[in-house]
Amino acid sequence: MRYAVIFKTYAWDAFVHRQASRCEAAAGPGDFFVSVDETNGLAGPIPFNRVVRTSNAEITALGFADRFEKGSLLWWNPDYVHYHFGERHPEYDYYVFVEYDAVVRTSIGRMVEQMAAQRADLVDFPSCTPMRDWYWTLYHQQTYTFEELRGSLICVTAFSRRALRMLARRRREMTGDGAVRFWPMAEVFIPTEIARAGYHSMSLAEFAAVDQYQWFPPVLEDDLAGTGGDAFLHPVLNRDRYVAAMLKSTARFRSFLYPRSRMWQSLQRFPKQEYMPMLYGAAYRRLRTSLQEKAQLRRLRRTLAPVGGEPTRR
Repeated sequence: MRYAVIFKTYAWDAFVHRQASRCEAAAGPGDFFVSVDETNGLAGPIPFNRVVRTSNAEITALGFADRFEKGSLLWWNPDYVHYHFGERHPEYDYYVFVEYDAVVRTSIGRMVEQMAAQRADLVDFPSCTPMRDWYWTLYHQQTYTFEELRGSLICVTAFSRRALRMLARRRREMTGDGAVRFWPMAEVFIPTEIARAGYHSMSLAEFAAVDQYQWFPPVLEDDLAGTGGDAFLHPVLNRDRYVAAMLKSTARFRSFLYPRSRMWQSLQRFPKQEYMPMLYGAAYRRLRTSLQEKAQLRRLRRTLAPVGGEPTRR
């Protein structure tokens, strides 16, 4: 049984290098690769033996739709990189993909062995949010029925060869289907299509702890030494990325004004000179966005007033 571990990144710097080294250490006897997206520029030398470089143009040339509903092509469709790699390297029985901001603290080789023993085609982490409450459910019901819909976090994901080929085929079929009104994001497309095909899937939680495997809050790289035991972690960020993530996630401008807010509590561990310049810019952007949202709400109220309507708050 042959398997590949593919570390996915969109840039290369000292932090990404450290993350790649951590991933390689967990890879076991599998072949370790670095897959780097160079759409926004060349990544330069990467000191690993197996490096696969790609771009949006190369991927869409393979027949995958240049479609996304938010963000960018590979932000909405990170699974495109999986199919690109699978077609360049069809010799493996299993493929394990790890995003640059994830850390695997368990044996990937043992995970693949258990996956093979149970004849599983997918390992991911199913969404903990009920589908009726999930923000994206309504949008994806333009593509799938509610009963079909699945959601998962796919920062660490493992596939059998047949699953990877089936998913690539389905993406191409959708590319030529003009009836697909809402292009499904990878976090929906992968688990939903696997279930529709009747394939067997497993959860990451069956292999290691997932308490710190989520979208937010981030794990500071400096704290990794204090997290013991087998686990999957995401997102793991260095100091600059951590500060930027905390500031970007601040939903309300008033959080910048209250020292007891979660944002301030998370930043107090750092010297002020490290985050104050970033904080001023983030506060300005949040204030501007808040004022724009209030102006839009006032305009909507004026529009609805003649018919006795009132906009619904989410």
